[in-house]
Amino acid sequence: MTNRWIAFSIVGCLVVFCLFVLATKGPPPWRDAARVDGRLVASTDTERGMYITIPKIFTTLERPPVKFDHDKHTKALNADSCRQCHNESDDGAVLFSFPKNRDESSATALMNAYHDECITCHTNRARKGLDTGPVTCGECHVIEKPQFDHAYVAVQPDYYEALRDTYHRDCLACHQEAGHEVKHAKPLDWKSFYVAHNQKTTGYWPTILFDYHLHHQHEEKLGDDCGLCHYMSPERQKSIEAEGRMPSGKDWLLDVDEEHDLSNKSAAHALCINCHLQHQDEEDDAGPIHCGECHRGVERTAAEMATLPRPDCGQDERMLIQIEKGSHAKAVAFNHQSHEANSRSCQDCHHKTLRPCQDCHGVVPSDDGGGVTLAEAYHDVSSKWSCVGCHEAEKKKPNCAGCHHLMPGGIVQAACSGCHTGTLDSLDLARPLPAPEELISNDAEDEIVIGKLENEYGPSSLPHLAIAKNLTDISNESSLATHFHTDETTICQSCHHLGPVEVQTDIPPCSTCHTVRNEPTGTTPTLLGAYHQGCMGCHKQMDPTGAVLTQACTGCHDAKTPLEETTAAGPRE
Repeated sequence: MTNRWIAFSIVGCLVVFCLFVLATKGPPPWRDAARVDGRLVASTDTERGMYITIPKIFTTLERPPVKFDHDKHTKALNADSCRQCHNESDDGAVLFSFPKNRDESSATALMNAYHDECITCHTNRARKGLDTGPVTCGECHVIEKPQFDHAYVAVQPDYYEALRDTYHRDCLACHQEAGHEVKHAKPLDWKSFYVAHNQKTTGYWPTILFDYHLHHQHEEKLGDDCGLCHYMSPERQKSIEAEGRMPSGKDWLLDVDEEHDLSNKSAAHALCINCHLQHQDEEDDAGPIHCGECHRGVERTAAEMATLPRPDCGQDERMLIQIEKGSHAKAVAFNHQSHEANSRSCQDCHHKTLRPCQDCHGVVPSDDGGGVTLAEAYHDVSSKWSCVGCHEAEKKKPNCAGCHHLMPGGIVQAACSGCHTGTLDSLDLARPLPAPEELISNDAEDEIVIGKLENEYGPSSLPHLAIAKNLTDISNESSLATHFHTDETTICQSCHHLGPVEVQTDIPPCSTCHTVRNEPTGTTPTLLGAYHQGCMGCHKQMDPTGAVLTQACTGCHDAKTPLEETTAAGPRE
């Protein structure tokens, strides 16, 4: 009896100790993480799975959530895998809910429904000698290292140059309207400068962009019957019939509700996968039914789809965008066809429907436009849908960023007239830049030796004419650049930013404004800083890897011996 009580006491102490440890360490890491719906986990061994969504009926979890590999199951169960786990509607369509016999009367009932569905299937396959899954708790509810541990690390935005920042001067300048003072700067969301990095490699199923390639594939397979994929309300159908016409492509995109919204995961899966299954049942060429075959993360460029026809939605090739009660008197000349050629899908510019911006966004904010004014819809620098935002994104691409990274972004006064021309004729005025030889002064050398700051490194040889030719070719090959690079000396101004720049005229040297002394003058960089920010900054933007454009000192300079350094001319920086 005494030995039994001693044993009970030891066990009791261990239980109390374990409870104390759990209480002091807090709840298990999976308690909150389990709420994330459909989170994909891609671990280092490339295994993919997603956590089973935990319904709110489970207030606490005794075990970690199950990481479910959907594709492994569908491939193991072959063609009819969907119907083995999911119910069907009266017309034979698969209903993508789980489990089949879902009982939500209590947490225990729902838990048993999951267990009955999974464990019963695994047990039956084991009896038949087939490959199967686990049947014990710990094999499914695996306790792994916390998947959602993270550390907040300062991350600089791609437009932020730390070496150019004096107490966030440039940072603030990016967040203010052009021409305003710093005190008028918009409030900064400092959280955007910090990114939570997961300790393990995690991510989500890549979003599917239904680009022109996929749309064309479906058109070729299904014909011109838009109604097989798109929804139209009965009211709109009656209205079109009353007009005595057939629906156009655009008509099919004007009505969107939750049940038929293809940007909604449930609606898209129900429509797309059931259509693929139907073709599969008919032994016809069918689309994929596995997650990884659709959610591949493939993003085709507009150039890769250049030969594909764009959907015909009754759109005008060219149009004037005129806003009633707008602040600018002149309309915007817009070439819809050229923008289609440079986009991946209609949704690159439009939202779920193809309605014009002014249908929802007004001069004053409204609920229909989500509180976004029409001016913001067209001019918001941070929006991927706005005109200015898209153009700013284009200017950050390597070919353009070499020059534009040192220039002010957003709306500048001179740019207004580039869009607000008031006439469609302006769309035909392509302005290719002239050959640099026609612009550069006859006294200028094709290759310039920069040795003013020569010290421990030798002088740098700048291929002035070759650089100008390369930048001119890049500009003339861009339809965006040929529209906005209206001044023939545009390329010159990218380096000679304060000019004045005139054709066949000598330009003041950089040392006119940038001091050769060690200390900068106010906010103007020293000559050494100006050269490095201009030259190295351009190299970094146009060739981040440094494979072609050097970013090393000896890529531009020859290193000197100590004896050469002591006799070198010029001040020491």
